[in-house]
Amino acid sequence: MIEVQRSLKFDRVQIWTAGIFAVGCIACTSAKEGAGDRVLARAYDQVLRWSELRQVIPLESTPEDSTALAERFIDGWLRQQVVLHVSELNQPPVGSDMEAQIEDYRRSLVIFNYEQALVQQKLDTAVSAQEIAAYYDANQANFELKDNILRVRWFKVNEAEKRVLRKMEERFLRGDLDERRDVEIWLAQRGVSIIDRTESWISEMELRTAMALPAEETGPLSKVGKRVVKEGTAAWFIEVVGSKDSTSPAPVELVEQDIRSILLNQRKLQLIAAMREDVYKDAIDNEDVERFDP
Repeated sequence: MIEVQRSLKFDRVQIWTAGIFAVGCIACTSAKEGAGDRVLARAYDQVLRWSELRQVIPLESTPEDSTALAERFIDGWLRQQVVLHVSELNQPPVGSDMEAQIEDYRRSLVIFNYEQALVQQKLDTAVSAQEIAAYYDANQANFELKDNILRVRWFKVNEAEKRVLRKMEERFLRGDLDERRDVEIWLAQRGVSIIDRTESWISEMELRTAMALPAEETGPLSKVGKRVVKEGTAAWFIEVVGSKDSTSPAPVELVEQDIRSILLNQRKLQLIAAMREDVYKDAIDNEDVERFDP
């Protein structure tokens, strides 16, 4: 068990406050650049200098904002150094394991940063409709629906007059173009909007939530056709023009963005793999690396 030092001698941590409030001038002048790289704070054997602080203060900051940012940064830096110092004092005797882990992380970070820069510079981000369709056709089993989906239009009215509501229902269900136009005019006069989702898919669960159907209305909504659900003076007019049940593959337009991301990630991995192979071959050709018998 490692016994953590509980009492810290904070008198070992000294703060140089001179110059902090002058940080406000960072945003308004560069004349201070020749003033020297002053030390602004010290924690044990580590120091924080003016040049480090300047990197975290936006040039467009007002003097007041610059001062506040500087004070927060210095306070955070000091606190971090104290915790780091105590942590190092209480590390178990692991020999060079910690240094090896740090070096491994450094190498990984250097490689990662280079590969990210390479990807940003060379990755072709154009994905054609043909590529998306080809991937979809070859991988439909990976795009299963989790719920029934529909293409639907609907509206809800509140009408106390049963005769009016009955005539609305008759006209809606018959679907004659003239009668449909009459229904739309009637709705417009009363400020009722028709929610049209016939050009995109919506899940049945999402549709139920959006319509706020009566709790007892639990029957499936995914059957193509028209229906009217009534509760008291409220009536929901629903027209389903297309549907797919949850056992069907998702339509390609519903997963197009997912496929695009998959294809771009594949290209990214292929680009990185090719780069690694190329630089290794170049190193061998240039005799920068060689293998010896064990």
